[in-house]
Amino acid sequence: MPLTVARPDAHRDTRLVRKLASGNYLVCQEGDGCVREYDPSGKIVWEYKLDLNGRPRSGGHGPEGHGTEVFGAVRLATGNTLIAGGNNNRVVEVDRAGKVVWSIDQKELPGITLAWVTTLHVLPNGNLIVGNCHAGADNPQLFEVTRDKKVVWSFRDHKTFGNSLAAAQVLTPEGAWRAVGER
Repeated sequence: MPLTVARPDAHRDTRLVRKLASGNYLVCQEGDGCVREYDPSGKIVWEYKLDLNGRPRSGGHGPEGHGTEVFGAVRLATGNTLIAGGNNNRVVEVDRAGKVVWSIDQKELPGITLAWVTTLHVLPNGNLIVGNCHAGADNPQLFEVTRDKKVVWSFRDHKTFGNSLAAAQVLTPEGAWRAVGER
């Protein structure tokens, strides 16, 4: 399926891609700083471009880096899209019109600084598991958070995984949790 890419770069054209129940694809396009929904023919049917959230762009992969290089997204049962902002240092939920309806900003959670926000999993109870890459040894690489922004648990193991745990899946004894709306 052809993708629309404004600034082609084999490393940054796409990050996480999810097939939606509709048969369309939700594609995170890191280099273009946006999430696009494509139909199976490659036509863009929805797009959300990240903004800098009132902060200047800065280089780097850690908490000091800031940009619009998006990493992951999940389409919720409500039709809203939950976005792991990559080096945007936040999680945002947007409606179909592109309005931000919920977010977690870089320093909003006590004891956690968001750096390169990567994976997202929506648990059956509505809580989120968030991947936090390149955040340094003082920050968790994964954490679960409620919709009212209370941290349930966090995971950090820099000795084993270093500062680059970009993708993760948390399993229950029965197997993988499935994100809400995923097939």
